[in-house]
Amino acid sequence: MPAALAALEYALAAGSVEAWLAELRDEAVRLRIRRALDADRRLWTQYPDSLGSCLLTRTFGVKALASLHQAWTKELAARGRPWIRPLRGLPMPDGLLAELYSDEELSLAGLQVPRFASEDEVVLTARRLHPSAQPPEERRRERLRWRWTEGRAVIEPEPPDDAAAPAYPRFVTDGWGPAYLVRSEGALRVALPCPEEGSADAQLSADGSRLIVYGTLDEYAGGFVYVVDPETLAVERQLATDSPVSDVTDGGGQMVVSTYRSGTIGWIDGRAHVLPIGGHAICLSPSGNHVATVGAALRIWSLAELVRQRTRPPLPGFPPRFDPSGERLLCGRELLDGRTGRRIARLSPELEPYLEGGPAQPWLHFGTRHLICTHGGLQLWDARSGEPLVMEEPLGFPHWYTLAYDREGSRLAALRQEETTVALHELPHGRCIRTVTFELAGWALGMAEDASLLAVQQGGQIEVRTEDGAMVRRCGQATMSGRRPRFSEPAPRFSLDGRRVAARVGAKDWRIWTLASGEEERVEGSLEKVADFAAPEPTDWALEVGTMSVFTHGPSGTKIALPVIGGWVCNPADPRIAVCDELLVELRAGG
Repeated sequence: MPAALAALEYALAAGSVEAWLAELRDEAVRLRIRRALDADRRLWTQYPDSLGSCLLTRTFGVKALASLHQAWTKELAARGRPWIRPLRGLPMPDGLLAELYSDEELSLAGLQVPRFASEDEVVLTARRLHPSAQPPEERRRERLRWRWTEGRAVIEPEPPDDAAAPAYPRFVTDGWGPAYLVRSEGALRVALPCPEEGSADAQLSADGSRLIVYGTLDEYAGGFVYVVDPETLAVERQLATDSPVSDVTDGGGQMVVSTYRSGTIGWIDGRAHVLPIGGHAICLSPSGNHVATVGAALRIWSLAELVRQRTRPPLPGFPPRFDPSGERLLCGRELLDGRTGRRIARLSPELEPYLEGGPAQPWLHFGTRHLICTHGGLQLWDARSGEPLVMEEPLGFPHWYTLAYDREGSRLAALRQEETTVALHELPHGRCIRTVTFELAGWALGMAEDASLLAVQQGGQIEVRTEDGAMVRRCGQATMSGRRPRFSEPAPRFSLDGRRVAARVGAKDWRIWTLASGEEERVEGSLEKVADFAAPEPTDWALEVGTMSVFTHGPSGTKIALPVIGGWVCNPADPRIAVCDELLVELRAGG
């Protein structure tokens, strides 16, 4: 068969890939396959059994490659060996020129700040934080030098000169409001341009000829970037954004602007373009032609190619998760079939950021009947069809409430933290059907899957009552700790059969109590390996996540790596189906 995977594997071993690619008559197809091979070379070189599965993820849903994808799928299935079948694709990142990952010989850990030493070389160093946030002795005192055009990278001691910076000009702020310029020692500070009631930071441009002032409008309503003449302080150019600006990098007269909600923006020749990239830190090359980003890897991009893609700012969505039955899957703003990945509905949640506080927690619950979101008031959808539901008695809870839900999403319990009364609401109507009074004034709340039991936690104590208010058991010991930090601790959890309840006590440990006897069990770390509490996972596959996801088939020892870093969630009805932010896959054992 022309362009068979078996022939490709032989060609890779023999160094005759170009001859294999020549069998593909369409030049565009050859280019796509060559890019896919190059993109995942580090994976299938280290884990040869990954080649076919990686190619399937890159070709899924691409019309020009549909026949190849179908043929390769049949070929892998016929081999009788473990492989991974994608149910959704992983598109090739356009504009990516090079990438560098951590490995045993070269670690990027602790190195977060990139800069171009030249057009062909990137230097990556550790971020300097205030001593209260990071003691100086914990800062990594090495740097990475990467000649990305040649594929050469070295780790070396950080030279003393790297720690030195010109003392002036200096930029200072008061925490909120304009940034100030101090030109020399003893000079008065000068306020830089800033929108009324806004807040700004400032820096010198890469060539030192201009000041760049950026920040947020009043009440975080938007953001701005000003290019300012350093002598007259006149604003020469300005960019308005829909959300606050967190960072700016420039080079060759171009700029890349990082925002909190509007994506990454390329400000090119006076026009703004949303770029399909992100990262913990971004920098531009001296010419402005290349962008470096730091995230799961250090990557180099073509700025011109990123601009040509004409993307839009990403809309916030839901994290991937299955409903308890495994029949439905939530990903971003889509409701999918949990077994095939087929789209059921597009959702339009209101997920606007909060000026202060946030939604009541947990803010998302995916039940078998209802999908519930507490952003901006309670939002509700039919979990089967994705149809929005309107409550007759609308509900909304501020951030000082803690919530709990049943398996279906038909019952919602609400507790104002540090109070004793729990209100139980019926969905989708919204009415309060009863209240339950506890002795403990709790700050965390749990509900059994069938809504028959409620648990309130205060420190190291748990009080469990029936939905009718009858006392079931008081467990645990009072602790001296005060009110928990918000969002820091998980809520109490009931076992699937409702016979046990678990609560996090202290920084790391869990306690599990048997409700009938009061017997206590201590668990260090997490509940992931405890029966009736553990998340579903396939019995014959193990997963290791780092700079890639490596699936190991236990019976055969086969290792297959995929170019994503998780976190993975398995379908409770069929744990061989797994999802993360980028991929939905089915683990196939073969045979």
